[in-house]
Amino acid sequence: MATTFPLEILTLQKQFLKEEVQFVIAPGEAGLFEILAHHAPFVFGLKSGALRVRPASGKDFYIATHGGLLVVQKEGTTVLTRSAERPEDIDKARAQRARERAEKRLSEKNPDMDLARAQASLQRAMTRLKLAETVSVSSMLRGE
Repeated sequence: MATTFPLEILTLQKQFLKEEVQFVIAPGEAGLFEILAHHAPFVFGLKSGALRVRPASGKDFYIATHGGLLVVQKEGTTVLTRSAERPEDIDKARAQRARERAEKRLSEKNPDMDLARAQASLQRAMTRLKLAETVSVSSMLRGE
């Protein structure tokens, strides 16, 4: 059996996940990175994207996160993020509407618009749509 370590995902509202895992692959500000057991202590900036997590059971799963930090310490790894979602909890129609609204705001080029906020909104919607689609396609390929 592979070596595991504790992973905790905390959002602004709650403890989203606490589980022993074999690895985590995360979307960092500088690109994808992988955390394994006994990783050196470090703090990584996260961008909106999907965490790939392999629990002790060995069956990978994904979690959409929207920015934050991933903190590796001797006693475990913690993800601090604004929000986290499992693919099955993503409302694709709602995410599509959010994407359309963000794209419309960005195309209007209104000088009063908060550009960073509109771009972040678009990125969150795109992350949700991509993760929901990727997971549904892989489920179909496995016959689930």
